[in-house]
Amino acid sequence: MRNFTQRALDFVDLLVLWPFGPFVEPFTQPMSSTPESPTTASRSDEPFPDHHNDLVATLKFAWQMVGRGVQDRRSAFHTPVLATQGIDGPQARVLVLRAADVALRSLTFHTDMRSAKLPELASDNRVAVTFYDAARKVQLRLNGVASVQANNTLSHQRWAAARPSSLRCFLGARPGELSPVPTSGLPAQLEGREPELHELAVAEPNFAVLQVAVQRMEWLHLHTRGQRRALFTWAGGEPGHCTMQWLNP
Repeated sequence: MRNFTQRALDFVDLLVLWPFGPFVEPFTQPMSSTPESPTTASRSDEPFPDHHNDLVATLKFAWQMVGRGVQDRRSAFHTPVLATQGIDGPQARVLVLRAADVALRSLTFHTDMRSAKLPELASDNRVAVTFYDAARKVQLRLNGVASVQANNTLSHQRWAAARPSSLRCFLGARPGELSPVPTSGLPAQLEGREPELHELAVAEPNFAVLQVAVQRMEWLHLHTRGQRRALFTWAGGEPGHCTMQWLNP
């Protein structure tokens, strides 16, 4: 019987590009409910999913859910919570998941260079990312190290590929800055409309790509017939060295 490490590498063959790196093709296995219409509660007679008692299949399914979060704006995994260590203690915020690379175990987000999270990451680049799908009752907790890419090839590519509507916020005032009145932070001429490409040019220096290299993944599936919790860790940062363990929920 092949060991867990070899089996874990098998699903790399399923990689497809999205949008600047690969992710596992989402939800290729039969499921009791489709991604578009998941069940809202675990019934006492609901069968266990195929991956329920299989660590390798659980890891594969977890990355599929992350891949779906990139592809589908309606997915609960589209907007995870990123936590950093700030001056006043832990700081957490919701970010949009922009890309995921299974081979490199990396997550990609966009951020503002003027954001308070940047000096936090400069001081301590260890982060936690939490996903939760209430319909499927799945929680995924990831730990890793973050890096910020700005004014380089990657950031220029992602800026050019993004929709103007998603870049409009970078034209605004510094995030978190005090204001004497309710405000969107945007210049008056941009209120209520999408900016033109030439108007966005001055905002690109405020744009950065935040990447998280995942070192630890903890899976939790809530089910009335028996919950499952599992831990996956990668030693030395190498994809082939994955330790898989069941945990007491």
